[in-house]
Amino acid sequence: MFRFYDVSGGRILVDVLDARDRQCEESALKISKLDFTDDDEKEQIEDVYRQALMCLSEEDRTLGAIEHMLPLLKKGIGIHHGGLLPILKELIEILFQEQLIKILFATETFAMGLNMPAKTVIFTAMRKWDGESNRFMASGEYIQMSGRAGRRGKDLQGNAIMMIDKDMDEKVC
Repeated sequence: MFRFYDVSGGRILVDVLDARDRQCEESALKISKLDFTDDDEKEQIEDVYRQALMCLSEEDRTLGAIEHMLPLLKKGIGIHHGGLLPILKELIEILFQEQLIKILFATETFAMGLNMPAKTVIFTAMRKWDGESNRFMASGEYIQMSGRAGRRGKDLQGNAIMMIDKDMDEKVC
């Protein structure tokens, strides 16, 4: 389990980068017993969630992917990957930007092109599926994703944590 420290006394944002969509969801569910938000934040999250869903039809609002997201979000836990419905991805991005999501489990798609830094970025694996094989992340990919650690104007420094694979050869490091 992760320990989260914040010397400023406020809450911290953590972006946990998982290799696969399913891993993001499994990781989020593993910590779903924890709650990172207060009552005011829960209310704000629910308001944003309800407003976002207004653009969906009544039938679409009852989809499992939609209904199962709110309990996690109200605890400050988010999931972001390419397999999510576009409305959910946008909702997660808004809540993360507003610092209502404290821990975000995301694939590298979140780190590409979006300017949403976190205080800490945790890599749960250094391997990734590139469409052909499961390979180690290239240095440029690591730099792109770890570069989101540290929020300009808020953090003196950012933290990037790598959970190293047991079989990682020194040359790959």
